[in-house]
Amino acid sequence: MNHYTCPNCSVHLNVDGRLVLAIKTSDGRHGVVLMSDTLGDYNVHHHPSLNLQKGEKTNFYCPSCKGSLDYQKDKDMVRIFMQTEDGEEHTIIFSAIYGDQATFQISEERSKSYGEMAHKFLDPEWYLKDD
Repeated sequence: MNHYTCPNCSVHLNVDGRLVLAIKTSDGRHGVVLMSDTLGDYNVHHHPSLNLQKGEKTNFYCPSCKGSLDYQKDKDMVRIFMQTEDGEEHTIIFSAIYGDQATFQISEERSKSYGEMAHKFLDPEWYLKDD
């Protein structure tokens, strides 16, 4: 089992196969989303009152410390950490746009991409560039 953590407070974010994250939309709706903790599986569960629309930008937060999970180099992306059972550490970056299937698993040794929308990042090393 992989362990996902908040980059701000290091609390574990996954429970029983799901990532538990807080979100807020641009018009102020907020709540909790449950996302599969399997990379490339884009099943998301949320309360119907959130009424998320495909293409809608959401801001992600740690449910424990309330810290922003925005990726500083691209505010349309979210950043969390993952540690595998073997102890390998990875940065996970995924799209904050609802329905945008793009996830990147990054470590010192290699990177992997998942999802239909990952191709829109033409430069495969975009996350390594300095601003």
